[in-house]
Amino acid sequence: MKKLYISILLLVASLTLSAQNLRTGYFLDGYTYRFQFNPAFQGERGFVSLPVVSKTSFGIESTLSVKDFIYPLPSGNLGTFLHPEVKDADVMKNLGKRTVLNTNFDINLLAFGFRVKKTYHTLDLSIKANAEVGLPGDVFKFLKVGASDGNAVYNMADLGIGSDAYAQIAYGFSRRFFDKFNIGLRVKALVGLESIRTDIRNLTLKMEHDEWMVNADGSLVMSSLPSKLLSQDQNVDFMEEAMSLVKKPNLGLAFDIGASVDLFKYLTLSASILDLGFINWNNTGMYTLNPEPWVYTGFNLSSTGSADLESQLQTKLDELTALFNIDEVKTQTFPKYKQNLTMTLHAGAEFRLPFYERFSLAALATHRFGGGKSWTEGRFSANWALLRWFSLAANYAISDYGHSYGGAINLHAKGYTFFLGTDSFRPMTSFATNMIPLNELNTNVVFGMNVTFGKYNGMFPKKDKASKKKNKNKSSNSDEDYEL
Repeated sequence: MKKLYISILLLVASLTLSAQNLRTGYFLDGYTYRFQFNPAFQGERGFVSLPVVSKTSFGIESTLSVKDFIYPLPSGNLGTFLHPEVKDADVMKNLGKRTVLNTNFDINLLAFGFRVKKTYHTLDLSIKANAEVGLPGDVFKFLKVGASDGNAVYNMADLGIGSDAYAQIAYGFSRRFFDKFNIGLRVKALVGLESIRTDIRNLTLKMEHDEWMVNADGSLVMSSLPSKLLSQDQNVDFMEEAMSLVKKPNLGLAFDIGASVDLFKYLTLSASILDLGFINWNNTGMYTLNPEPWVYTGFNLSSTGSADLESQLQTKLDELTALFNIDEVKTQTFPKYKQNLTMTLHAGAEFRLPFYERFSLAALATHRFGGGKSWTEGRFSANWALLRWFSLAANYAISDYGHSYGGAINLHAKGYTFFLGTDSFRPMTSFATNMIPLNELNTNVVFGMNVTFGKYNGMFPKKDKASKKKNKNKSSNSDEDYEL
């Protein structure tokens, strides 16, 4: 079992990546990659990306924090949540609910966009990945309380692990109608690189007469590379795996659909749904848990006073992994497996101040559909187009991961853009006598730069007054008005 457990953990740790954009940039004036949130959004200029540095994002979002695992003891020292002097009730108050972990990385290899009258076209090539882990509260209750509750029953059916990585080439098209509506579509061709999916339908433990009765029913489906890592003792030939992807690629198709409408001069509503699609995986392996009930007597779940968190967790995890009963796992190989992508829904509203249109207040709702790994976020932002080539955004978000602050700066002059932002930043607090950060592990960073070209087509032409009098003086719309 240890081999299976370690392999899954290593795969999730190394590939816990998610194709995540800068949500703070959804309303940010001049942000080049708004079309990746909503294909209806149009850029203010054409652009060409710089290889690798055009846009890179990485981060982690989690409902866990250090204060969930480390507690002050009566002696004044610190102890882990497994310490016998730490009350069960205090631990379960923090760890009793479902825990979600989502880490991310997204890199654009090549991208460009250009305008043709009222239409805007984009083409981009990128490497993306997704990984989410969902842990039911009974996992931590099992580790902490264990058999001390004589009639203990633990339900871990909500346990879920998902990970995938793929290359993507996408073409996007946006068209403006009646100077009020924007409709957009992105078509994405996908090549799968790695995939792991769990489907745990039942995983319960019940204490009966000093024995644990285990009921398990579920499966783990994975693509060729992780499947070989789990099933073979010898080293995997990664060059051979790469060549097999070239000869027999895992192909997929997906769509992004979006729309926006200027409800009136100062209010814009928008919505999009992303990743409507699938990937067909070749030569996948399935690990199936035996649904027959079985008894295990080897658990030793008494708490320990050791302050060594690593050794404590290793002991508990070794016991926990026995639930999967490796001797009863059956393996099968399937020629193909169709995996639906995890969809994301965005809905936004932006209100520009009538007396100062360069400043807006906005709200963005995001929901990611992932079964036991789903999450929802509400983000409220203030956006300031300080200059036609310099904009700022600041926001507050509350979600299944807790609350956080975000911010971004964007230089978008004629000829180049540079942006830097984060969706999740929280001030670091600590225990009174120990400099240990307490807040949730919840942060990300997105940055990049691109070359821009063409006329300015944003919301703030240089000669605002002249543009309002265009019926009297048509020359106000000449190319001179759009120069820096």
